[in-house]
Amino acid sequence: YSERGHGDAVKPRLYKRYVDDTFTILPTEHIPAFLEHLNSIHKNIQFTMELETNNRLAFLDILIMRGRDGMLNHTVYRKATHTDRYLNGESHHHPCQLASVGKSLFQRARHLCDAAHLSGELQHVKWVLRNNKLQAPPQHHRSRTKPHTVERQPAYLPYVKGVTDRIGRILRRASIKTIYKPHKKINQFLRPIKSNIPLQEAGVYKLDCDCGLSYIGQTKRSIANRLKEHIADIKHRRHKKSAVCEHTLDNNHFIRFDQPQILARENKFFPRLVREAIEIKKHPNFNREDGLKLSNTWDPVIKNLKSHVKRTKRLEDTISQYCQHPEKYSTYQLRRNRWR
Repeated sequence: YSERGHGDAVKPRLYKRYVDDTFTILPTEHIPAFLEHLNSIHKNIQFTMELETNNRLAFLDILIMRGRDGMLNHTVYRKATHTDRYLNGESHHHPCQLASVGKSLFQRARHLCDAAHLSGELQHVKWVLRNNKLQAPPQHHRSRTKPHTVERQPAYLPYVKGVTDRIGRILRRASIKTIYKPHKKINQFLRPIKSNIPLQEAGVYKLDCDCGLSYIGQTKRSIANRLKEHIADIKHRRHKKSAVCEHTLDNNHFIRFDQPQILARENKFFPRLVREAIEIKKHPNFNREDGLKLSNTWDPVIKNLKSHVKRTKRLEDTISQYCQHPEKYSTYQLRRNRWR
């Protein structure tokens, strides 16, 4: 690049880039001008700069150090907040997963460290493994040729010490690789930090009417937005646009928008259509269309589902409920008059 005000071009002695991180060596007096030149190329691509401190600079996972002779040395870089905590050796994990921790740490040390810093990094790795009650991997492996095997679909099993590891050895004889998974992770035992807002997902939903019929619908957007659209259709009397509006206004019925039911949470289009068609056949409804045309092979399954729904459905005395809670009854009348 050409520095502003100067005719001579300045070229970095070294310029290496990995994705959006660059490592550059150039004279100190030209650093501000070089950064200004990079940020002037495109307004949406702006760079920030970090200078070396005490002849040291971190680039990705490597700590690069400038020696007195001008040569660059390198070792593994760890942030100041790094705690050296890994899997505990006494935790309920498969031995292969525990062994992979030490193996990966030793491999990283050999790949990133130069000859002068390798021994110190290996000593640090051994100290870390002892603190985490892990064993260091063997230094030398016997070279042996693996027999030719046929690739098969791997088996995913929950790791239970003394049980599934024996099953894995039996499957290995049939050339089936076993992948062990933990039962539950720690985050599955804890409540989510963010509150889960209801009706904010795509899926299949059901709206009940006071006449006993229901409306089954599906949406790729949030169910809450779809319910708002149904209410707006009733408010503006859009009979042709909404079956819910047509049923409500023509029959003077009340739709229970305060009690929507989520029948399935599904983001994919075709599975959502199939689930909607099944639910339409299961429940008595006032839908204009049946949705996706299902094959006749679904009829026995849907028949069993319908009988199960009838056995588990409870009859509710809505009149007694309104008498016990008159404030709810007044709200019901206000909503109904507003939509009319």
